[in-house]
Amino acid sequence: MRPSVVIIGAGPRGISVLERLGSHLAATGSKQPLDVHIVDDAQLGAGRIWDTEQTRTLCMNTLAGAVTLFTEPGSTVSAPVIEGPTMYEWIQILRGESVREQAQSMFDRFPEILDASFDEEVRATRVESNPSRALYGAYLRWCFRVALGLMPEHVTVHQHHSRAVSIDERDGYDLVRLADETELVSHATVLATGWQQPHPTADEEQLASAPGTWIAPGNPLDQDVQQIPAGQKILVRGLGMGFFDVMALTTIDRGGKFVEDSEARSGLRYIPSGQEPHFIVSSGRGYPYLPKSEYKSLPPKAALPRLKAVITELTGEERLHERIDFGEQVYPAIVKDAYEAYYRVLAQTRPDALTAGIETVVETIDASELAELDIALELFVPNPHNRFSLSYWQDPVTALVGDQQLSVEDLTSRIAEHMVFDIEQALLARDSAVKAGLWSISASRKPASILGAEGRYTYDSRLSLYKSFMAFGQMVGSGPPLFRTQQLLALADAGLVSFAGARPQVRVDGDGFVMTGKNIAEEVHASTLVDAWMYSPDTRRPADASTISIQGRTRPFRETFADGSPVATGSPEVVPATRQLVNPDGTADPRLHLIGIPTYAQLPDTTISPMPGTNPLMLQETDKVAAHLLQVVGIK
Repeated sequence: MRPSVVIIGAGPRGISVLERLGSHLAATGSKQPLDVHIVDDAQLGAGRIWDTEQTRTLCMNTLAGAVTLFTEPGSTVSAPVIEGPTMYEWIQILRGESVREQAQSMFDRFPEILDASFDEEVRATRVESNPSRALYGAYLRWCFRVALGLMPEHVTVHQHHSRAVSIDERDGYDLVRLADETELVSHATVLATGWQQPHPTADEEQLASAPGTWIAPGNPLDQDVQQIPAGQKILVRGLGMGFFDVMALTTIDRGGKFVEDSEARSGLRYIPSGQEPHFIVSSGRGYPYLPKSEYKSLPPKAALPRLKAVITELTGEERLHERIDFGEQVYPAIVKDAYEAYYRVLAQTRPDALTAGIETVVETIDASELAELDIALELFVPNPHNRFSLSYWQDPVTALVGDQQLSVEDLTSRIAEHMVFDIEQALLARDSAVKAGLWSISASRKPASILGAEGRYTYDSRLSLYKSFMAFGQMVGSGPPLFRTQQLLALADAGLVSFAGARPQVRVDGDGFVMTGKNIAEEVHASTLVDAWMYSPDTRRPADASTISIQGRTRPFRETFADGSPVATGSPEVVPATRQLVNPDGTADPRLHLIGIPTYAQLPDTTISPMPGTNPLMLQETDKVAAHLLQVVGIK
């Protein structure tokens, strides 16, 4: 029987595994025949999220110059680096512009003639642009062609446009059944399926059976936004990227237009089509994710001197087996780095705001305990408006209204007014002290995550301060491009978006839903509820048929509270070096590998698109998996 590998999922991770597999095979010099099956019921190469046929309204939340799918010299991968163009270089080549020799050479080997419908976007895209998701999908599809073209001749790649519905153990191999009734023999299997929808909870089943219309959480492309009626009040939970997508799909894609208007406080005026709903939006924090700064380039690198020092100290050989209390040992460095970043920019742009030199301010930051930091710095910053306060940004709605409960109209007015400040700061970009401080917080997430990998953070500190820090960093650093925030404010000014504050509570009532919340003094009724967010992975509630079929071959990653009591998390346990699933008896599964889904405390987030020049975690992961696949099938 010919050895065979099955890759389930043909999005960026699946095709990266394919590319790394080809590189490893070429390095071995082996001529042993091998079958590789790549399976996805979405568009092969792009996957569901980046489908090239989707609306061009939805954009990436990453810049054109900050995405690649190729390894680079210096990468910590074990197979040879295969250099190719970043997404922006690929776009430049399509325009006939000069790029790195290695990028042009790869394109010349695999020339691309892009669909003419992309021409206008290709012409307009700059390094700091947010490309459409469809255009990124086109880049991924080209990378897929490259991976196929570079595969050694003795390897046959079979493409299956279907869905895996079960994976069953046999004597020495797995039998992978597809929805089209194809059966694949697999000696090594990779699950690159992305974030799957878990089985609904009891509360969600109640919402689904309610007389009103409930749009369940999910990828906006998979949510049936056509069910959202025009001209009616619609309740929404979520003010992150999922909401901005739903907002765009129900305004721009329904014929509405945003036009520049120097008289409008957002810089935009909305011209309605008459097909828009009226969103009443709430979320856990109650405030929209902050817009990204308009740097007119790739964002600057945050300095993070204290965090880097802590990481160096805690990753020394003699300390690698110590558990880390995030709140005690790591978080103070993150906060102080953010304060220094803020005050350095303030000193550069508003030196009159400080009564002492920046080095004195920095010395005070270092000498102060976190609880005393704000008070210690007051001496040097007489005007309260010039001071930095993390607590303010951690709970902006409370900062705006205190403990008051307002009408939705009044609360909307307060939040919308503050969004003007958000837009101003995003436009200031490098000259915004606020953005510098918050960018430092956001940039701390990746190194802090890597430090705590393999369960190094104590479970108590991971559940508390680490969890809130990561959520806060996402809110201030992973928000929408500036134009989306401007569009949101324009819709609020047009009376089509209202804000209902923090901690929404929803109940089924009559023929619809009722929302209450911490900050509003009224109940809001609507016949439609939209949950504008995506589930976190949770293997305790599997809904996908293939995932259910392998439940007997997985076990949850286990953590321990400070008092010694154990707890099973919602993440599957994997072997970090190979991403093999761990069986219930604690042994590594001989064939099953899982990539792309963060496994709670074990590995840092590998769901972020690979960024050039960063030795991306995702490409390290796919390289390790590809190497182990060949070991499993006996190719060395």
